[in-house]
Amino acid sequence: MSGNQGFQSKRAVLESRSIAKSSCIYGSSQIGRNSIIDPFVIIGYPIRVKTKNFTEKNMELPLENSYDKISNGSIIGKNNHIRPFTIIYENSQLENDVETGTNVVIRENCQIGLGSIIGSGTILDSGVSIGKRARIQSSNFIPPKIILGDNIFLGPGVRFANDPYPVSKELTTTIVEDNVIIGIGAIILAGITIKERAVIAAGSVVTKDVPSEHVMMGTPARRVMSREEYDTKQKMYESSFSD
Repeated sequence: MSGNQGFQSKRAVLESRSIAKSSCIYGSSQIGRNSIIDPFVIIGYPIRVKTKNFTEKNMELPLENSYDKISNGSIIGKNNHIRPFTIIYENSQLENDVETGTNVVIRENCQIGLGSIIGSGTILDSGVSIGKRARIQSSNFIPPKIILGDNIFLGPGVRFANDPYPVSKELTTTIVEDNVIIGIGAIILAGITIKERAVIAAGSVVTKDVPSEHVMMGTPARRVMSREEYDTKQKMYESSFSD
């Protein structure tokens, strides 16, 4: 990419007319109708195993041509908004009505469900799965083998582990089920399942599975109330601001 000149693959299927000229679209990517691709976005970026052996002797210049030739592309659904400086690696799929903030990295083989929002500065590593209408706030790191359900909320700076004995050769799956709330700065250790409608308070360290409807707080996190109690307190808090 030279200056503000982007790249659009001849193999790409571009149904949207709102694609910034400075964006790069590689491989057989698909971009659905009414999606907005902001300036300096990269879609279909090839994985490291394909690019690490590039040299000036074996690559086709300009570099964009080489990337395009080896990329499988990614799929961006309808009515998405991909904001500036976001990079989406190849073989990832974003369903309809997905939004990203700025400077988001979505690695290869990620799946992001309908209507989800990914906040600025967030990194989704390889193979992350996110359900429908998820709200991922800014500056989250979500490593491989993390599965997030529908309607979940992650506050800023949540951290997930996926290796109980770093650096081991085997990573462990962590699951966050539907309608879970995780507060700012919480840490979720490897191999844990957080059941449906649980709440993890800000700054908590979760070291074991969390039952459904439990509200957990502290280091290590312990149950402090039920989700029903939490929802009641939330309604009372909100009503204190009404006229």
